[in-house]
Amino acid sequence: MKLTAKPYSTVLQRLVMALLLLVCSLALFPGGFFAGQASAAAAEQTETQQAKVQEVRLWRAPDYTRVVFDLDRQVKYSVFVLENPHRVVIDLTGVVMQTDLSRLDFKDSPVTGMRSGKRADADLRIVLDLANGVNPSSFMLAANGELKDRLVVDLYDAGVVPAIPDLEMAERPEEIQQRDIIVAIDAGHGGEDPGALGYDKRIREKDIALAIARAIFDRLEAVPGYQPVLVRDGDYSVQLQRRPQIARQNRADIFLSIHADSFSTTRAEGVTVYALSERIAGDENVRRVAEKENSADLLGGVAGDTSLRDIEDDLARTLLDLSMAWSIEQSVTAGSYILNSLSSVATLRRDKTQQGNLWVLRSPDIPSLLIETGYLSNPDEAKQLNSAAYQRRLADGVVQGVMRYFYDRPPEDTLVAWQKANNIAPTLAGSNLAGSHVVVRGDSLSMIAQRYGVTTSALRDANNLRGDVVQLGQELTIPGAGSRSVQEPLAVEHKTVPGETLSGIAARYRVSLASLRNANNLRNDVIHVGQVLKIPAP
Repeated sequence: MKLTAKPYSTVLQRLVMALLLLVCSLALFPGGFFAGQASAAAAEQTETQQAKVQEVRLWRAPDYTRVVFDLDRQVKYSVFVLENPHRVVIDLTGVVMQTDLSRLDFKDSPVTGMRSGKRADADLRIVLDLANGVNPSSFMLAANGELKDRLVVDLYDAGVVPAIPDLEMAERPEEIQQRDIIVAIDAGHGGEDPGALGYDKRIREKDIALAIARAIFDRLEAVPGYQPVLVRDGDYSVQLQRRPQIARQNRADIFLSIHADSFSTTRAEGVTVYALSERIAGDENVRRVAEKENSADLLGGVAGDTSLRDIEDDLARTLLDLSMAWSIEQSVTAGSYILNSLSSVATLRRDKTQQGNLWVLRSPDIPSLLIETGYLSNPDEAKQLNSAAYQRRLADGVVQGVMRYFYDRPPEDTLVAWQKANNIAPTLAGSNLAGSHVVVRGDSLSMIAQRYGVTTSALRDANNLRGDVVQLGQELTIPGAGSRSVQEPLAVEHKTVPGETLSGIAARYRVSLASLRNANNLRNDVIHVGQVLKIPAP
């Protein structure tokens, strides 16, 4: 084939056109295709290098709302306020959002919504929509143990001056999350079942039991860290099997069944406290395993529930045996605390916890006690039991025993556990439940005396001290521990430690800031380290 050369001018024209197209593409897309790839890679690398918001948490205190942003490292940020509508804006430098804000619960807070978006490519803007104006305060917290780096934003209610944060103690969500100890109080009999009748045939056990149960409820309701539950709060019948079930449904930590007794003679008198016997417990466990396929039996109490239906018979029996053994052991121990407290109030028929076959005590996972408060067949004791003043005294004795038991063995994650860990003993009208005090840094003898409502000289005499010098770690006996005038109201005191605020203490004990101020005659929210505060009833 013969090739014919194209004219030189045609070749030159095509070359010029190709050059023009190349110039245009460089102008529109500097770096061309490869630069686009490099740009995408750079953007991906930048996002990888950015800090991340891994979680957002929010909770409400009496006078402010705390919002915490968990980060994987410290970042630069700024916070400012916008109005019409009210908003708080948080700008974070070099940060990306890695959590879902739509899952947050804004209940009882001024925050109505939270949203985020990119700003200037590598930065993040978070907007908090508000129902009303707030006074924000913010600070960074460095990672500490299991806690990550955090940005803390406190939204103080209008008119409240933000506190100066103590960075070591600033984030304390456990103060609000600490649970109450739940005490189930069962008034025996009721409705068509009057229980034992008094010597005069008019005093009825069901009425006495309900009155004392209500008095115990009232006393416990006034103590921060406790939540009483009445199994029966009226003159009606509750099946025996149903009574411990109500305690379990309320996640009770202890079950108290209140009764009065009767005998063939008028001489019988005194209080008796019962727990379940080991032999009956074994029979009950066999019954539960045999009936587990047709029952809704649960094992676990407050810690969690395990259905017996899901477990092989041998394993179910083993678990029930272990749980019941623990329950009986704790019941006997709690009974000894209650008997010790009641010894200064009433005559004790037995000074140790008795054990027997009582249906309401058969919970394998809740310490359970039946308290026979006295004998209605004894005219003198029946008249006492029918007296409102004596009923209150009995209730005070029971409550003091329960509180001393739980102070020595506090369930995890409770306010009482926090009090014990911080050497703060709840008091009954100034009497120490713990019976002793371990000296910590900053303590003085006069301060300890003031805290427990005793005189310095009495504290000195009780510990054979020649002067007022105390040593760090020294254990002091508190005179009068466990004894008090039963007609005095319950009281709780708190000694402030570094980093605490009045609002934080109010939140911890679940009381209002105003009531805490009033109880301590405070004109403002300024408190001092070592100051002893009276905690009002919630």
